[in-house]
Amino acid sequence: MGAYEGGRHDNLLIMEHLSSSALAAAVLADLARDRPGELPAPLPQDLLHRLETALRTAARLEREACLEVCAKRRELWLATEDRADAPASLRAEARWRSSEASYLLDALRARGSS
Repeated sequence: MGAYEGGRHDNLLIMEHLSSSALAAAVLADLARDRPGELPAPLPQDLLHRLETALRTAARLEREACLEVCAKRRELWLATEDRADAPASLRAEARWRSSEASYLLDALRARGSS
């Protein structure tokens, strides 16, 4: 079906079903295949666990950074909307953008709790 399947990008579909443990296992399997004899077989569980923990930590930190950006943008646009000296067109744009930032903030929070 190409890059889109049912209106959703393939990468999003992959990420929804790819756990950090599966990704860690795939990375280590690729590494073991590409560097035969350099890694013990079977791969030690602690190595798999360390990689999985690193991936989870990186994903959590990135999500937290995105939450912070969304919260700051929402506050910026809410303040712009409240400015009496701002033109009506800018206040309308600010209202739309603050709503969008709120939506993204809620979506990221929900994704982080699932």
